[in-house]
Amino acid sequence: MNNYNFGEVFEGETTSTGRPSRASTRIRRSYNEDVIAPSFDEGNGDPNASSFPCYEFLSNAGLLDDFLTLIGKAGLTTYMEDERKQYYMLTKIFVESFKFNNKHFNPTVAFKIYGTPVTMKLKDFCAALGIAPAGTAKKIEDNPRVLLELYREITNDDCRTIQRGKIRNIQLPAIKYFAYYLATSILGRENTSNISSYYLAFLIAALTGETPYHLDSVIARRLSNKGPIYGGIIASRILAHLDLPLDPNDVEIPPVRLDIAAMKSHQFVTVDSSMDNIVYRMLFADGDEREVLLPQTDLFSIDRKPWSRSKEEVDEQLKIQGFHQQHDSEDLSPPTTTPSHTLLLPPAHTWNRVVLRRTTETPLHGDRGNELHLGQKPKLGGRYTGITHSLHIMVAGYLYILV
Repeated sequence: MNNYNFGEVFEGETTSTGRPSRASTRIRRSYNEDVIAPSFDEGNGDPNASSFPCYEFLSNAGLLDDFLTLIGKAGLTTYMEDERKQYYMLTKIFVESFKFNNKHFNPTVAFKIYGTPVTMKLKDFCAALGIAPAGTAKKIEDNPRVLLELYREITNDDCRTIQRGKIRNIQLPAIKYFAYYLATSILGRENTSNISSYYLAFLIAALTGETPYHLDSVIARRLSNKGPIYGGIIASRILAHLDLPLDPNDVEIPPVRLDIAAMKSHQFVTVDSSMDNIVYRMLFADGDEREVLLPQTDLFSIDRKPWSRSKEEVDEQLKIQGFHQQHDSEDLSPPTTTPSHTLLLPPAHTWNRVVLRRTTETPLHGDRGNELHLGQKPKLGGRYTGITHSLHIMVAGYLYILV
């Protein structure tokens, strides 16, 4: 039975087109998970490229290992590694025509490949995506306790309901980056602002390794609802799985990565961040924000529970880091003061001993024998003898200092 819980996959559901309309739905914004209002437009529109991870950004930010761990635990490695081309008309027609029928004994998905209608069994849809069919395919209830507790843990106790929560409130950067990847690649038709039970179904698998929800059916449910179109990789994988031809007139959608420019648009990092200076914007439930230079491997590791941090913990960590950075810079910089014994030296000179030389070394003869004189005969005394000797000492000292 493909690991479905008995009585859940086979539970009949009324499609959205068969629901009775209510006048209030025309004027009241709905927060039901099956009619989540997209952040860009309410109807169908141009398809966006399914985004790929930017490994350079993740590596520079110190998030790559944690992100790959989340991908692996959620069973998305095969899907993530697929970076095949995406096409405009293929994606648009596929997503806009997609329906999920959770029928008795035979759940199926239906869609169009260009003008060709296709119906697939859910298990074949799983095989095409490369995501294992495990967990319950039953429709997720509104605000289930396990998902609500997870949301509050990853947002440091944001008290809003799941449907009113925001991706920006997720605190650990690896988890938040994973959520943006889900929105723009995996879920196929999700908005990139509000969080939903669809996100949390994947997040609980990525963080715990358990799969309480059938992730392929989560994707199928999301594709069958409204929202911005991000299903390019899904459509291309289905086309290849069915071995159907590509329309030669179709136009390729330029590939997109969740690089630093994309993360600036999501307010993930500051607008002046660069690949050498990635500053993470960490939002708290009360609206306060901290700007934290990445990487912060210890502070933001997903191996540390709870999967969020308090303001006090973040502030203390930043204070400690600032203290160490200040003292490390002081240890590396040269001293700013000069030892007291060198302050008297002229800065443009070096301290060298100078040998004073006489102006002439012609030996003169006298009754004292051969003597070296300064150009005149030595005198045996007189009133200027002491003055001359002192002058010699002063001149020698002056030259000694200048040189």
